[in-house]
Amino acid sequence: MENKDDKVSINRDLYNKLTKLGIINEDSVRSFNVGISDYSKHLIQPWAIWIDYNLNAFDADIVKRILRKKGVSPQEIKLNRILDYKKIIHICQERIRLLSTNTEMEHIIEKSNLT
Repeated sequence: MENKDDKVSINRDLYNKLTKLGIINEDSVRSFNVGISDYSKHLIQPWAIWIDYNLNAFDADIVKRILRKKGVSPQEIKLNRILDYKKIIHICQERIRLLSTNTEMEHIIEKSNLT
């Protein structure tokens, strides 16, 4: 059985990264949800993935929808899951449309030339 006073030492850079990602949480913002999703029950929340992978709004929205569980009853959870998959398809269709336009491609090329 672990003693609450036991401490583990980790590298400062790793500690800073885990804190930035919210995995080590020194405040309570990730300990609750606004709404009925269940993100706060999990160690890794969508925000951590968004930050670590530097996701755009479209990709972040898809990750959020995949990771959440909305509803109380099994039927409500199932209906919400179906709705989330339909929304993901819609988001993907719009992202593909944007990536397929010349404007989006020019922006990507311009951004890659700057770095």
